[in-house]
Amino acid sequence: MNGMRIFMTLIFSCCCLFSKGQDQLYYVLNADSNRVGVRDEKGTIIIPPIHNVYHDYDLDVPIDDPFIEFMGVVGHEDAEKDSPAFAVSTVYDRKGNILYYPQFFDNGSDYWSEGLRRYVEKGKIGFVNFLGDKISPANWGFALPFNYGYATVYVGKMKKQYDTGGEHWFVVPAEAGVNEYVINRHGVRVDPLQERQDPKDYFYNGAYYPNPFQYNKEELMILKKLRQFEKAITFLFKLNSHQYEFMPLQLEIVEKPNRYFPFYVIGAYEEQRRLDDYEILFDEKSGDFYISQWVSRTELVLLNEGLMSSIEDNLQRGMDYIKPETRKLAEQELLKLKTNGK
Repeated sequence: MNGMRIFMTLIFSCCCLFSKGQDQLYYVLNADSNRVGVRDEKGTIIIPPIHNVYHDYDLDVPIDDPFIEFMGVVGHEDAEKDSPAFAVSTVYDRKGNILYYPQFFDNGSDYWSEGLRRYVEKGKIGFVNFLGDKISPANWGFALPFNYGYATVYVGKMKKQYDTGGEHWFVVPAEAGVNEYVINRHGVRVDPLQERQDPKDYFYNGAYYPNPFQYNKEELMILKKLRQFEKAITFLFKLNSHQYEFMPLQLEIVEKPNRYFPFYVIGAYEEQRRLDDYEILFDEKSGDFYISQWVSRTELVLLNEGLMSSIEDNLQRGMDYIKPETRKLAEQELLKLKTNGK
């Protein structure tokens, strides 16, 4: 984990909880082994092998995932030329029904951000949650991923505009009158406040929007319990930055347990921008916190051990890399972690 030695690793497949008692599903290839689909344990084809093979599939290991995603778009209309809203993959349920088509991002499918991702339908973008539910219709010409509880959406026609090299593109209005606003996690438009009302109000494009983080009693207790690790978690994300001057990150619950993933997910924000190198997970049953790297959620490390390992590794950097006052603070946090671990 970015130099982190793993003291205790939990290989956890959250989807196994879902697949227990369900029909066993397996990947299957066509006769030429260049297309992949899904069969059940009796050999019945659930998803025809029509998707291109982009990596190796273990045909003998059951599929635990509640949803199955393949690169390639099936049964979906072609995107208009230069439209930034276009799909690159297909998501199925375990019965072979198509659920949605993820939006393109960085040579692949859109990533999950705060438990939501973008999908494409009829040339427009909406949002879907981890359960496969569309939390909003595809109403927008384009939309940015969620950050700090909000997403920016664009009403009207948008287009790709390429840089001078022709390799990279960005999104610009394709017509006059394109309207931009922000939505909340329910897909509802949110208008800016007349003035700031809460220290955690979201500042965007010169205006404030209501603090999106509202908690019940149990959730407040989770964050209170995590507060003792606030400095160490900040070092987990930032101590490897050259000449970093300590400034505590903002920790917020961004996802709650569901039937596929029984953890609270805590995100770290720097000036209201989500840092995605790691996530902090909380298991309500055991009362333990874990670190998950790169949103993999399959290899989890107990929080205390992971923080110690990360700080120890980063403190090996040269004296000219870490500011003296930052190094002293990190050494103090390391000592506290070692004391807590005894």
